[in-house]
Amino acid sequence: MISVKENLHHTAFRAMNTDIEVAYFNDSERFDLEDQVRDWFEFVEERFSRFRPQSELSYLNRSAGRICMVSETMLEVLRLADSYRARTDGMFNPLILKALRAAGYDATFDQVRQRPGYRSTSEPDSISMDGAWELDPAMKSVRLPLQAEIDLGGIVKGWAVSRLARWMREAWAVPCGMVNAGGDLAVWGASPRNKEQSWLIGIQNPWNPGEDAGVLHLKEGAAATSSTLGRQWLTQNSVMHHLIDPRTMSPSRSDVVQCTVAGSDAVECEIWAKTICIAGLEHGLSLFRAEAAGCEALLFLRDGRTHFIGANASPAVRWQLPTATLRH
Repeated sequence: MISVKENLHHTAFRAMNTDIEVAYFNDSERFDLEDQVRDWFEFVEERFSRFRPQSELSYLNRSAGRICMVSETMLEVLRLADSYRARTDGMFNPLILKALRAAGYDATFDQVRQRPGYRSTSEPDSISMDGAWELDPAMKSVRLPLQAEIDLGGIVKGWAVSRLARWMREAWAVPCGMVNAGGDLAVWGASPRNKEQSWLIGIQNPWNPGEDAGVLHLKEGAAATSSTLGRQWLTQNSVMHHLIDPRTMSPSRSDVVQCTVAGSDAVECEIWAKTICIAGLEHGLSLFRAEAAGCEALLFLRDGRTHFIGANASPAVRWQLPTATLRH
């Protein structure tokens, strides 16, 4: 939940299989950016949607094993993904599309959740993630491992948010705004009438989705939330979700069920929120402390406990948390 400041233009729509919300200060001389915003998210889907047969990502997956020329946009995201795969000790790895399908996530989540009854799944042991893609930035080419398929849903939302926010600030001279794609968000600027006002970001209670478990006061920066409880579906094996553990090629069974990360960049926040959910408390926090300087995180554990990690010293970020939260 986001408290939208007064005098902001606001638009909300559905794209990228999630809810998009954009708000920005709109003085009398500034044109309406809604068409440009919608066009941007349509462009992102044309490049990266695994549910569109003609997207660039679908073409790349069909070309696995062969050298494939890619767009500057695809190259940028793949290079980011490579970097975060190394920084997260492989906990973030896009080579999981076959595992997602095997778990039952073979259509958009809106379609999956509307299916009646149980859905069959493949055995996780039949899925392999051997090898890594080969990137050639100079040639603007990539070669996926033979028979491999990638899903970039774990990075593209944050990237799309970050890019759009930057364009709105720099190219369109928007002094104050917010871009939110399904909980991956970026905010900047201050209300002309109240320079001290912050964006209020409600952190959903994973055990009671109708309530907030805390509030993040964010003046400048980004935040992202990832959860194993949101995108769930039922199979004959068990309840499944969309966060695949690359060590098992099955939905994660870690002790972390939800994580919110705040920092300066939406991509970094998205990656670390997912990584901590997949890796679990001990390994996830070890990686987070070593590789995510400047970020803070709020974790919800399967046993009902909550943990806060961070200095909580940034003037642009303030957490309003439950008193039971353990701080590290």
